Amino acid sequence: MDKQVRKMILVRVLLVPFLIVLAVYGTLVYYFSAYAARQVRAELVRVAADHRTLIDRFLEERVADIRFIVSSYDMETLQDPQRLTRIFRNLQAASTVFFDLGVFDAEGKHLAYVGPYDLTGKDYGQEPWFVAVRDKGIFISDEFLGYRNIPHFIIAIRKQAGGKNWYIRTTIDTFAFNDLVENIRIGKTGEAYLVNTKGVFQSDRRSGGRLMATDPDFDRYVLDRDEVSFFSIRTVDGRKFVYAAGPLKQAGWVMVVRQTAADAYADLTFAVIISLIMIIGGGAIVLVMGFIQASAIAGRLKLADMEKQQMKTQLVIAGKLAEVGEMSTGLAHEINNPLQVMKSELAMINVVMSDIAEKQNQPDPEDFKALDESVRQIAIQIERCAKITQGLLRFARKSEIVLQPVNIGTFIPEVVGMVEQRAGVENIRIIQELQDGAPPVMSDPNQLQQVFLNLFNNAMYALKGKTGAEIRVRSLREGNDLVITVADNGCGITPEDMEKIYLPFFTTKPVGQGTGLGLSTVYGIIEGLGGRITVESEVNAGTVFTIRLPIGRT
Repeated sequence: MDKQVRKMILVRVLLVPFLIVLAVYGTLVYYFSAYAARQVRAELVRVAADHRTLIDRFLEERVADIRFIVSSYDMETLQDPQRLTRIFRNLQAASTVFFDLGVFDAEGKHLAYVGPYDLTGKDYGQEPWFVAVRDKGIFISDEFLGYRNIPHFIIAIRKQAGGKNWYIRTTIDTFAFNDLVENIRIGKTGEAYLVNTKGVFQSDRRSGGRLMATDPDFDRYVLDRDEVSFFSIRTVDGRKFVYAAGPLKQAGWVMVVRQTAADAYADLTFAVIISLIMIIGGGAIVLVMGFIQASAIAGRLKLADMEKQQMKTQLVIAGKLAEVGEMSTGLAHEINNPLQVMKSELAMINVVMSDIAEKQNQPDPEDFKALDESVRQIAIQIERCAKITQGLLRFARKSEIVLQPVNIGTFIPEVVGMVEQRAGVENIRIIQELQDGAPPVMSDPNQLQQVFLNLFNNAMYALKGKTGAEIRVRSLREGNDLVITVADNGCGITPEDMEKIYLPFFTTKPVGQGTGLGLSTVYGIIEGLGGRITVESEVNAGTVFTIRLPIGRT
């Protein structure tokens, strides 16, 4: 029953609202996660776009530098080694990335050169870069080895004068250019690099990927022809990356910025973990508190149900007592009248027996003795019947109650004194634990004495023949009531008998040892005094009677 009530409270009162709150919280976390993911994407795309613009502008400026030379000087002037050297020094003063400078005729012959290598006179007519610049007018090559057998790329421009073409070419310092490309930091793993349209690295990649090597993941890239694209892939080594990539305008390269997904979404992951911890922790706290609260409510409901059952039992008992009371009043009167007649007749028999004894000088002693014993037994039984009828009348009739202050601290010892000698004979210890300074109760001392004598007598009967038998009397103030308990460690009362102990004539004692009116009289007296009596018992463990009496109330 407790489990069902607790489960019902948890489900209806706590679980349903908690699921609603969980749904709301989950929705908020979902939209927050989506927003954070969009922010990560926007940030990576912005960095890639800015870096692409930076590299495009760098190449555009270098092309502009070479254009300026072509437009300012003719081929004959540039073939002068001293003049060409001075022009190259001016270029390097403007930007240190220029590595060398050379002039070519229409057939690709190297006419003049300034730089660390001896390239003058070499024929480049069939080189791919020369063919490309001859067709396009301006050409920025991919990284290649060439005659010098080291990675480099060139910027070449065609000049047409007098119906003839000539060309000027410069080599860009690969190391300085790499520094420009790689000069980016995003989180712990963010990096930038360049690849051409075939996936060949045009700059080094910090996490692995040498210049002029092929990117093994390039075939998985999702690229846009004009704009920066965003995508996520798992690389050949099993790691997941997020990418932002966009084509350069000045060269046939792709600017790529990438970052590990774990690093990119680290803040989001942390926030989600904290949210989950809060949800799980908060849910656990709610469930624990709900379980405790449900247990408390279930306990209260159980207590209320027990009190309801007790009240129902008391109502049944009260109804039965009322019926028995009405019946016993008439019954007692009906029995009492014949008893009075019998007493009168008994008195007459005694007188007649006295007269016979006087008239007969020597009556038969044995006959006379037997007759005298019969008369004595009749007198004893008449007295016993009279006590029963008096008990019935006291139970059924509300006798006049005289309330006065009764100090339980001195009253109980007086009552104990009345039964102490008998308890000693039965080897029963009576232990008194009475609260000091407890205020007096408003009660009728005569009726209260009858209550405790009945309880003590019943306890001593239950303790007959028990080793270590004891009766424990306690008193304790609780609010406006004084609570008195009479407990024994006797044979106890069976559950079947618990509902009948206050009924008149119900007794578990052998015939002739009890009338069955003791506890019913106790119940009636306590109720009449404005108090309440309850009983708890366990077979072979003992019985506890608890009496609550009002303090200072009339």
